[in-house]
Amino acid sequence: MSSKQADVLEQAEKKLDPRIKRTRQLLQRALMELMAEKSFQAITVQDIAERATVNRVTFYAHFADKYALLEYTIREMIKQQLYSQVPEDAPFSQENLARLILTICEFVGEMGHRCPPPHGQLETLMEKQIKAELYETLRRWLQGLPPSKSKGHATLEQTAMVSSWAIYGAAMQWSQQERRESAKDFVQQVLPLITAGLPSTAK
Repeated sequence: MSSKQADVLEQAEKKLDPRIKRTRQLLQRALMELMAEKSFQAITVQDIAERATVNRVTFYAHFADKYALLEYTIREMIKQQLYSQVPEDAPFSQENLARLILTICEFVGEMGHRCPPPHGQLETLMEKQIKAELYETLRRWLQGLPPSKSKGHATLEQTAMVSSWAIYGAAMQWSQQERRESAKDFVQQVLPLITAGLPSTAK
């Protein structure tokens, strides 16, 4: 998805009818409750509809299938958790970057504990949505920097993409450790590695 498409979708989301928002929230809540009880693979659209107290027709009026609902749910959860720590209009700084990495680490760790295995499909969809939100956040930050501050010959989009992959990879590496340090300590360890590929203004 291009940055322009993402912006259009975000604006459309903000203009949603309150009734549509409520129904989607019911479906999201139902999905997360079910995922705490059994694996995503074992959950059906009928399960979700019944838990949300809506019919299948209503479900399909909002989402093509359970995978579309999962993607939407994960993206909304990431946004809520991220913007509670790093406001959407926050400037690009090392402190805010550290908060961004910390939020992603905590989110990945929380999702891993909240949902029973197997996590195959969940991790794939979660990776896609986290990287997309990271990319949009980093791209927005980089757009606010003077062009002369760009490092090397990488474009703004390339820098945002590579950095989003690095942050997600670091979060996954931390979450999969059997004996891991606190997320805050981990962030301080990897922060220099992430900032090394970013404009000097962020350091």
